Amino acid sequence: MSVNVKALEPAGFARWDDYIQRAPGSNFASRSGWKGVVESQFGCRSDWRYAERDGRVVGVLPLFEKPAGGRARMLFSAPGGLLADDEEAAAELLSPARERVRSEKLELIELRDQRRRWDGLETSEEHCTMILRLEADVDAQWKAFGFKLRNKIRKAQKSDLTTRWGPEHLPAWHRVMLENLRDLGTPLPGAGYFRAVLDAYGPDIEIEVLECGGRTIGALAAVRHADGCANPWSSSLRSERDRCPNHMLYWDAIQRAIGQGLKWFDFGRSQWNSNTFEFKRGWGTEPAPLYYQYVLGTAKRVPSLDDQKRAFALAVWLWQRLPLAAAGALGPVARRRFPEAL
Repeated sequence: MSVNVKALEPAGFARWDDYIQRAPGSNFASRSGWKGVVESQFGCRSDWRYAERDGRVVGVLPLFEKPAGGRARMLFSAPGGLLADDEEAAAELLSPARERVRSEKLELIELRDQRRRWDGLETSEEHCTMILRLEADVDAQWKAFGFKLRNKIRKAQKSDLTTRWGPEHLPAWHRVMLENLRDLGTPLPGAGYFRAVLDAYGPDIEIEVLECGGRTIGALAAVRHADGCANPWSSSLRSERDRCPNHMLYWDAIQRAIGQGLKWFDFGRSQWNSNTFEFKRGWGTEPAPLYYQYVLGTAKRVPSLDDQKRAFALAVWLWQRLPLAAAGALGPVARRRFPEAL
């Protein structure tokens, strides 16, 4: 049977999400809830299409258009990118997008965070994600950890740290994320953005805060997806690193995932061999390559991390020196220029 490509309408959300939940290598941000978040929070127009064969969904391509006034005229995918059962379905899904690049003279299409590399596309392999296969119970998971990691967790447990879960902690959660990302030179969306994410994913997303003496010093989000759990956002205050707060955050989240019967915990995207890569590898994770793939239009080549670092070096330096209140006020404005960044 031939492949038919259709635009996603609200009546098709359930079929779309069913496909995302069962497709190997899918990303929680390819679910239909993400569509509304990006549209409402960043003003992006969406172009989400799915492929059918014999009445069955065989692929999806969730694309957004970067708003006018940004640095580039481009289409970008939700994390997870092009997901299809086979090359035929993938090619048919890409065909309308390729035509848009040609007819509208767009710079490129960026397919983000893909677990599968499709033939015939320009490709960047600078990122991976780190997956921990969970043991059947907490005791077995603890024994699977190395001696050094267990000592770090024990140190955190002896440091008067307390974890709490629940959406009511969003203001404190956001405050920690804001301070840490400001220190890294990275704008953070406002709390309203994360409230929209919580509303879109309902019981499948939980936020965790870590307190020391009643003061919040760490934050983590966990999203249940398929038979596992993804961690898209986590941070702790640099001033508290001696207490090993990240070890407490992750260990509590891992125990929670095991208690829910989940099979894997995704620590999230990293650059190969970076400091965060090494930290996550210390938990016994296995790196899974993430492919960023491109259809080039007027752009001459694929953007690289080095390009981005050079282009934004001054902006990062200035952002790191902003008062926290200014970073909080300006973050949502800056992030609307870069809606493709999770």
